[in-house]
Amino acid sequence: MALFASSKYPKTAKYEADQKKLIADSARFTSYLGSDELKRVKELEILINSSDFKKKVDKLKNEKFKDTTEYRQLKKFQEQKKSSEFKKYFKFQASGMPERLKQIENSPKRDELSQLSELIRSSEFLSEKKQKGFKKTESYKKLKQFKTLSKDADIKLYNKQIKSAAYKNFLNIHDSERLKTYHGLEQEVTSEKFIEFKNWMEDKKKFHKSEEYSLIQEYNNLLKSPDYIWYVKTEKNNSFDLINKWELCFEDEFNSNQLDKNKWITGYYWGKALLNKTYVLENEKQFFNDNNISIDGSGASINTKNEETKGLVWDTQRGFMPKDFKYTSGIISTGQSHRQLYGKIEAKVKIQHSRPVSSAFWMVGESMAPQIDIFRFESKNAKTFKSGLQLLNGKGVELHSKDIKGANFESDYFVYSMEWSKNKIIWYINGVKVNEQNNNIPNQPMYLVFSSHITQEIDTLKSPASINVKWVKCYQKKK
Repeated sequence: MALFASSKYPKTAKYEADQKKLIADSARFTSYLGSDELKRVKELEILINSSDFKKKVDKLKNEKFKDTTEYRQLKKFQEQKKSSEFKKYFKFQASGMPERLKQIENSPKRDELSQLSELIRSSEFLSEKKQKGFKKTESYKKLKQFKTLSKDADIKLYNKQIKSAAYKNFLNIHDSERLKTYHGLEQEVTSEKFIEFKNWMEDKKKFHKSEEYSLIQEYNNLLKSPDYIWYVKTEKNNSFDLINKWELCFEDEFNSNQLDKNKWITGYYWGKALLNKTYVLENEKQFFNDNNISIDGSGASINTKNEETKGLVWDTQRGFMPKDFKYTSGIISTGQSHRQLYGKIEAKVKIQHSRPVSSAFWMVGESMAPQIDIFRFESKNAKTFKSGLQLLNGKGVELHSKDIKGANFESDYFVYSMEWSKNKIIWYINGVKVNEQNNNIPNQPMYLVFSSHITQEIDTLKSPASINVKWVKCYQKKK
């Protein structure tokens, strides 16, 4: 962090900018948690890292066509097609001979020849053939007709082919289960689906054309998304716990032209709330005057000055007593509007210090102690203030405080913070821890007070004193 040359604390402007950025980043982080982009990243992450997806990718990258069932089908088909039997079968079939032979077999002259053949083999014909005058008989004419038909080119072709090896091979394969298998394989391997699959499997770039590759590319591109890179880095830092554990329960930015009387009262709570009186304690040399509280639309100021006035002092023996005062100052508190037990309190404040004025930001409950001093300036200059607790013991007020140094607190606004829990209180300046108390932790609701006091006898204030408050905020831990 960039530091003042004379300060061990971050610059207030930078601290506030960092806090605003942290809040904005938290909103952005929360928004991104519900985004479609992150949802898609998570979906793809699960899918791509699944065993089924990895198997698919491995298969796409490494499986060859020869490793598939389809390749084995094609191989079987090709082996059958190249076999001698099937080659002869298809050659014989392609010649048209089977159809020619069938035509001859079913032709009238084939039927006539068959009838004549049966006739000349009959006993009656053989007996008649032995008798004289056979050549003048009708049976002789039948014999001559038989011989003529037997020499017919179609009949001779038919008789020759049905005795051939090619025809016998044809009959052996035709209508066989092997041929049915062959045609089934042929139909399969010549189908558009099969050819597309074969081309796909033999494509060396098939993985890069696959849906799986597209999903991996989509996932990798999403991982390079600026929003996702920011999300991963931010999630790893896990810095939002510092702000997400708190919820705002009170604030005032003093951005109007007058003090918000619904939030603040201008006097000690016990007088204003119960008696509608403004008073000071018997050891105080100043009196509280509302005119010493100014609001300019960008902050509130409590001013202490040389000014004569009259007012009431609370005397423990005699009660309220009138008194003349040489000094006036102011006080504002949330005694009637906001009290809290534990939480985080912070305010952006600039001090104009003039000893012996005690300028303080503190918290108190129903009695004057215990008190939590977030800051109390009462040293000789504004380079030191006290933070701590004021407790009651049998003899009176007991201080448990620490001197805080490290900057000239008049030089700039600083954010003074206090985190209060059941077991400890921690004080911060611009986010830097400056004090911690672990004992005698107050356990009652308290309200906020800004005030300036003079408790020493002096002739005059040598310079003005003021508490300038830009804003104040109170938080409770989220349930």
